[in-house]
Amino acid sequence: MKIAKKIKAGALQYVLVISVIIAIIIFAFISLVYLQQKMTIKHGFTKEAIANVQMSFEYLKQKNIDYNTETTLNFSEDENEKEYKTTTILKKHWGIFDLGVATSKVKNEFFQKVALLGTQNKKRDALYLKENNASLVLVGKTKITGTVSIPKQGVKTGNIAGVSYYGNQLIYGLEKTSSAQLPKIKNIEFLKDFIKNYYTESTTYFELEDGLKVHQSFKENTLLFEDVNPIQLRNINLNGNILIVSKQTITVQASAKLEDVILIAPKIIIEENTIGNFQVIATKQIKVKSNVNLHYPSALILLDQDKEVQKQAQNNIQNREINQIEIQENTDIRGILVYESENKQSNYDAQIKIAEKVQITGEVYCAKNTELQGTIYGSVFTNNFIIKKSGRVYVNHIYNGVINAKELPNQYAGLQINQFSNQVAKWVD
Repeated sequence: MKIAKKIKAGALQYVLVISVIIAIIIFAFISLVYLQQKMTIKHGFTKEAIANVQMSFEYLKQKNIDYNTETTLNFSEDENEKEYKTTTILKKHWGIFDLGVATSKVKNEFFQKVALLGTQNKKRDALYLKENNASLVLVGKTKITGTVSIPKQGVKTGNIAGVSYYGNQLIYGLEKTSSAQLPKIKNIEFLKDFIKNYYTESTTYFELEDGLKVHQSFKENTLLFEDVNPIQLRNINLNGNILIVSKQTITVQASAKLEDVILIAPKIIIEENTIGNFQVIATKQIKVKSNVNLHYPSALILLDQDKEVQKQAQNNIQNREINQIEIQENTDIRGILVYESENKQSNYDAQIKIAEKVQITGEVYCAKNTELQGTIYGSVFTNNFIIKKSGRVYVNHIYNGVINAKELPNQYAGLQINQFSNQVAKWVD
């Protein structure tokens, strides 16, 4: 005879609780595994999108694409993947530099990067002096290091006010013969049009005010402030995709913090002790006062559009304003200086004037006369050198100037000369 045993209700509840706990643990484990797999796939898509953007900029190094036209790239060999993988590259102008925008989407993962672009040349020359049927004359502590292209008359030593040349040799590098034309800047015609037609459909107006702080992404519309009157930039912080335009003068004071913006005016003055990273485009005059520090990649561009010799110049009136870029003492500029002129007449003024104790790391391009008493780590392209001392004008003389192409960093990307824009100069937002 079998005897039935009763199981206590508490024991059943205990078993049930244990079963539920086990089920929850199993469910949590399965969910975790699923989530990890999903995150792994998501992470893989994100990594692929980032890699595609990087490859897009590598593509730009090798290929010259049209401006303002989105180019679709395909880095996958599987035709079926094209349905959920798209990568595009867009190139636009931003002053003397270009702007590259690379975008990649893999499934639902999206990645985009924007960069200022310039031209990189690892075999950069120190000097290109246009053939002008005159020797290059070195005086004082002048020293030129790197390959040079100079007139067929060559280079020699000189004497100014009793000061001779102190170097052990004339050129510390290879000498070549230049031609009667300076190398052309490929996007100079765009700049000439840009200063007149800077407003586009993707431009939005804004107002300047004391204490203003604005960051405008290059993925958004360009912000524009323009005025027919002089503009004083002080106690403001402007960063990114911003244009400031005056029909007269723009003055940048040390209290203004500018990053990546462009300034356009006939005359632009950068006051003492200013620190920033921006582009300046003028048509009459650019004056950079002492102790200014402009970080890479900055640019000072003067597009002199006076086709006729000014009457003041013809009459030799004293204290007249000269269309020039003037860099005063103890200033450090990292980037580009350009003076371009439609006036073909000769003169005895300095169109780019670089004072003592000035250091420029980058490129100096002058379609007329350059006065060099400071130091340039990089390249100089010029029609002539000129110096005024002791009441006399010395043509094609360099007095205490230093040019050293070997001190320019290999990563430097600048003027579009002999090549198209292809190298990242700076990542921007």
